[in-house]
This record gives sequence, C-alpha cells and structure tokens, in this order.
Amino acid sequence: MQISPTKTISIWLIPPEPLLTELSFIQSQIIEQDCRQLPSFIPHVTVIGGVKISNCCTVEEIQKSNLQTDIDTNADIDDIAAQVVLQRLQRAFRSYGGVLCHPLKEKGVFAESQWNQSCICLLERNTSLMNAMQTANDVLFTSSTTTAPNSKDQSTKLPLERHFKPPVNDHHYSFAYGNSIIPPSVECPPPFECTEMILKWTYPATLDGVGQWREIGRVNLI
Repeated sequence: MQISPTKTISIWLIPPEPLLTELSFIQSQIIEQDCRQLPSFIPHVTVIGGVKISNCCTVEEIQKSNLQTDIDTNADIDDIAAQVVLQRLQRAFRSYGGVLCHPLKEKGVFAESQWNQSCICLLERNTSLMNAMQTANDVLFTSSTTTAPNSKDQSTKLPLERHFKPPVNDHHYSFAYGNSIIPPSVECPPPFECTEMILKWTYPATLDGVGQWREIGRVNLI
C-alpha cells in the first residue's frame, strides 16, 4: 500500500457571487473566440498548487485517522489521503474569515508563455492572502512525519516563495488556460473577498489534463 508519488493537489480560493458568475462568463467568451477546444474550470485564485499528495500525507496517518475503515473496503489510497488533508484544512480554516484578493489594475491583463498563465492579472501580496498561504502551507506539510503547525521553530520552514510558479512567480488570477488571444474587453476584476476554498486534484498538470481535474472537497472559511 503506497500513496502515489506523482498525483498532485491544489488549494483554490473561490470568488463570491455575483463575481463568480461574471468571471465564468468572461472565461466562456474567451474560449468561444479561440480556434481551439480550450478547457473550462471554476474561476479561482490558487493559494498553493501542484503539490504531490505523497508529500502531504502518510499511510501511518491514514491508519490513525477515522478513515481507516475505508482502507479495509479497498477504497483508493490516494483518495483517502486527500480526504485526510481535506479534514486538516477544514480544521485549520474553521471560522478563519474571508481572504482578501486585490487585483493590480495598473498591471492590466496580460499573457505569459505558460499555458496556465496565458490570460492573467496579478494580485497584491497582501497580508490576508499571504497569511492564508502560510496556513495552507502548514496544513499541507504537517503530518505524522513533519513539524506540527503550531511549532515555534521556524527554522524548519521553507520560504513560501517556493510555491509561486514561473514565469510570473506571484499570486495571480487566470481568466482562461491556453488561449491564443486576449480580448480587449477583458479587464481586471474589482477587489473581492473569498469565503470558500476548494481542495482539488490537479493532475495531469497539462492543458489537455484540465478536464480530468476533480474536486476533493470544500472548506467554508466563515
């Protein structure tokens, strides 16, 4: 019994309504105007993305959890590990409060060469977003074999910057994936506060693989 060394998970913040519906509509317009069959996805801000599930949970932790019975019924070990991580997230973010996201309008909407940064706007590295990132980091990398989340020993913690993905290497919002043009009508959204989080399977980590991504569960922040 072994947890997959290749499957990856991500933590997403979900914009509130009616902005969520508005962003979904903008995404559908971008997809319609592109000549290729681009994937759709729920609008989100990635807190931490592309983390191997095997780095977040151990078989020993599953055996100690209330999900042990799932092992006995031959449930998928990776799905059980993801549920363990989800439970940790739900405990850590219970009554946490909303997370503020401030798009940098002065930077505008632009494209990078990476398929999942092909139509983005940058977000301010504000205290609210960075604190949520730190809490998520502590949750993901806390298991029976790692440092406890309340440990005062900061020397064992790696910098949060390692989670930022190139080439932009910063918090951002993606309007679409893999598009070849950015319609001139697309503008940065107004500042928004997220009160819901999703834990998501994000593998295969390719444009063609987006359609296979699955939701593991949700976390209410209020």
